[in-house]
Amino acid sequence: MQTKIIPSRARRTRLAHSLLGLLSIQLGGQIAAQFLPTVSPAQAAWARTHIHHSHQATAPAVRSSAHTRATVNGGGIAGGDYEAAVNSWLKRPEIAHSRVGVEVIELPSGRLLYSHDGEKRLTPASTTKVITTSAAYELLGPDFKYKTTIDATGPVVNGVVKGDLILQPSQDPSFNRSDLLRLIDDMKNGRGGSEKITQVEGNAYVGGPPEGHESFQPTWLSEDFGQDWMPASSSLVIDRNIAFASGFPKQFHVSDDKSTGHALLDSLLSSGEAASWVSFDAPRGIFHIYRGSAYSPSGTNDPAIKHDGPFVVANPDAFNQAIFQAMVAESGIKLGADHGSPKLANTHALAEHVSKPLSLLIKHCLYESDNLYAQQLLRSLGATTLGVGSPTGGKVSSKTLEDRGLFKLGDWLASIGVPNQEVVLFDGCGLSRKDCLSPHALNLVLKHMAGPEIKSSYLNLMHQTGAKDGSGLFRLKTGAMDTVRGITGVLTNFSGQNVAVTAIINGHTPSVKNVRMALGDLIERLKRVKTQPSAPPPAAEAKETKGTKEPKVAT
Repeated sequence: MQTKIIPSRARRTRLAHSLLGLLSIQLGGQIAAQFLPTVSPAQAAWARTHIHHSHQATAPAVRSSAHTRATVNGGGIAGGDYEAAVNSWLKRPEIAHSRVGVEVIELPSGRLLYSHDGEKRLTPASTTKVITTSAAYELLGPDFKYKTTIDATGPVVNGVVKGDLILQPSQDPSFNRSDLLRLIDDMKNGRGGSEKITQVEGNAYVGGPPEGHESFQPTWLSEDFGQDWMPASSSLVIDRNIAFASGFPKQFHVSDDKSTGHALLDSLLSSGEAASWVSFDAPRGIFHIYRGSAYSPSGTNDPAIKHDGPFVVANPDAFNQAIFQAMVAESGIKLGADHGSPKLANTHALAEHVSKPLSLLIKHCLYESDNLYAQQLLRSLGATTLGVGSPTGGKVSSKTLEDRGLFKLGDWLASIGVPNQEVVLFDGCGLSRKDCLSPHALNLVLKHMAGPEIKSSYLNLMHQTGAKDGSGLFRLKTGAMDTVRGITGVLTNFSGQNVAVTAIINGHTPSVKNVRMALGDLIERLKRVKTQPSAPPPAAEAKETKGTKEPKVAT
């Protein structure tokens, strides 16, 4: 079987990446590359090409030859009840003129109970996070912890580092300034095993793999740029790459700029979308702040938006290195010359920060629908392929962590039997309008993660609804974006039957409330379908799916 994943570089600006040819244009005294990632013609062509990998995969769930009819194959499953429930729901006026895909499969068998265009690809929005978090949970493990270290490029002699300090990032999406402050304090006071440090002959830098440079996907829209729902991803993330003016280091200048000097960016600032960002001009040591406007309910610009943040960090690689250097200096450690190109070989750790277990970070990602967390998880998957050659066998030149992460997702999806033709992904969070998933693909991922006993601890990381006695339990993830709404999860109906259900609606009217109510109505209908409880799995299969063991740290 082949798995089709479309890799691509970074995240969401409509502004963006029609701007490949504008990277050299000045932005208010800065280069556009500080705002828009560099994409070569070869990379741009690759991002438009379907990449194919051959895999042997397990058979997918049994499908009906007529996907708008329920499959009833004994076992007491009243498939006709599902058909009646969903077919009547499809007549709701809020979705009558929309593109809708719905599928319900029994768990753990995978038997198809109902499908209405369940195999069709639709824009999934944040339901995509189920795929990214599931792959990270299984491939990295629920107990996986990010380790961020401060290394030295030379020995420590009488409290002096004979070299540079290197902050080695780990793709940790939860790393913040408090963590960095403790890390620096541990290094300064020798808690990492070295002697106390008072001086550094060189300077302080941020390391990380060359493939891990900052990234804002070219398939995202311009109005997503400068918004706190989608900061640029980077190997070192500090405070989700969001900043406030009060937190800018005093040794640098701050410029509150009214214009970027770039027509497209200026139109974004005045669009009423409240886009606001900060960019660090490293050669001149200046933080450039750009404050976007927002419209009030009366339709006029709201001056209240002109406050001290939050500002999305437009170029986190340079910005976060400046924060690191400033915090080291503020701790009382004297820094030496800045030579710009530290030697990274033969480094040794002076202090280490360890994150919370991955299971807790995934829970945050799913509960908050955090796009940056999902994108950092994708990069973390890509990082597992570093040092093993090009993920495409040397056929293309681009090897960013996002690209590698997408290939890793493709391998994993193929291994669990997800049909390649039902998945097209450009990112790990679902923000790209070019992402496409079928309800069937999402249900197969849920079936795999639930395991034969429907007791995988991954499901407990999802949002849960239902009665206190456990009846009507629904562990779910929603997706919402423009005219896209979706819901996917594992439902235990009132008859005790476990099912995976996914519904995706595209092209609905702008009313969020009405479509959300419609999806809620679908789940309520499915809860009440009269069925017999799911049959217990055979004894030989009553074991948990590989990689879904209970994490040691309580969630």
